[in-house]
Amino acid sequence: MAQVMAVRESTDRTASGGWRPWAYWGLGALCYLVSLFHRTGLSVAADDALTRFHITAGALGIFTALQLGVYLVLQIPAGLVADRWGPRKVLTMAALALAAGSAVFSVSDTLWAGLAARALTGFGDAFVFVSTLQLAARWFPGHRYPLVAGLTGLMGALGQVVSTLPLSALLHSYGWGPTFAGAAAGTVVIAGVLAVGVRNGHTTIPVDHEHESTLVAVRRAWAVDGTRQAFWGHFVLMGQFVAFSALWGGPWLTKAEGFSAGRAGALLMLCPLAMAASSFFGGRFIAGSPVRRDRLVHIWLVLSLAAWVALVVLPQPAPLPAVVALLVVIGGGGGAGPLVFDLARSTNPPHRSGTAAGVVNVGGFSCAVLAQLFVGLILDAAGENAFRVAFLPVLGMLGIGALVVLQFRSR
Repeated sequence: MAQVMAVRESTDRTASGGWRPWAYWGLGALCYLVSLFHRTGLSVAADDALTRFHITAGALGIFTALQLGVYLVLQIPAGLVADRWGPRKVLTMAALALAAGSAVFSVSDTLWAGLAARALTGFGDAFVFVSTLQLAARWFPGHRYPLVAGLTGLMGALGQVVSTLPLSALLHSYGWGPTFAGAAAGTVVIAGVLAVGVRNGHTTIPVDHEHESTLVAVRRAWAVDGTRQAFWGHFVLMGQFVAFSALWGGPWLTKAEGFSAGRAGALLMLCPLAMAASSFFGGRFIAGSPVRRDRLVHIWLVLSLAAWVALVVLPQPAPLPAVVALLVVIGGGGGAGPLVFDLARSTNPPHRSGTAAGVVNVGGFSCAVLAQLFVGLILDAAGENAFRVAFLPVLGMLGIGALVVLQFRSR
């Protein structure tokens, strides 16, 4: 423990002040913004994708489940690579993979080509968030980390804002091919900026941990109570947000609630806006206070669970104020998701912070992948408007995750 504290103090001393930490983290956060655009753009483009690829709702669920499945499988490697290669190389590689995925998607019109494109997108996306948090851990002292993690979530939310109404407008004006080809070209530019502009910062790895194997690093990270509690908190908060905003939010608004595609895109923008506000103000609120952090996370767990209960029990179509409230709560819960990483960071040594973050990230996206599959399969079986039934498995998973987090709280 003394060695861990000494390493943490050394890392804090190397985290310099001034504009440089903000500039280096800012480039990573810009990449995270771009990755969220690529990750969630299919929600707005869902109806176009059904027509373009000649697929059912269940097959559309496979698109996003594959993308998130690739993301999920790579979270542990992403954390290890961020620890050992440094964020600059990893972020540059990730941006290029995102660009390749968007380029393939722009010319795809068959199921298998579309799946290949989403797999590339999931591969690139997998490395971005953990590497951006690694930049925050390397360049900022510990008491600043919750704020920077919250701001990272805010940047991701802005990426989702761009993937709602603006993306819908671009698809309507320019069509599928030019829209996704343009996104690919812009992402290549971002990759060049990352390669030139990012600096890795400093993390001192104790001698006896230099050759720590992958399994040992993961096992040691998982053995920490803080890592497991953060895992299940992320399972609920980010899992419910991604399940809704990455794919099924748009179809729910158009098919179950009866909104036009344009109005659905405008309403769906409430989710990332609420996420941005929750991330920013939550990060400021909990800075330096583990008690406030845990209290805020627990509040959002309860609110998120209540929102999904409402999605199941409310009649369709629901009153507009209820729809707005649900979108805001789902987005706000997603914004609280990045805050749980402070718990994992503060309870693990700095040289294992990326690995711990990767383990925690598995939580939210394992929930999201399962939710995408369950909802799509149930809609295929019960009809494309049967969202109240299709959301039941999601509610069950969220309830299990919330109970586990509350057990940690009682301990």
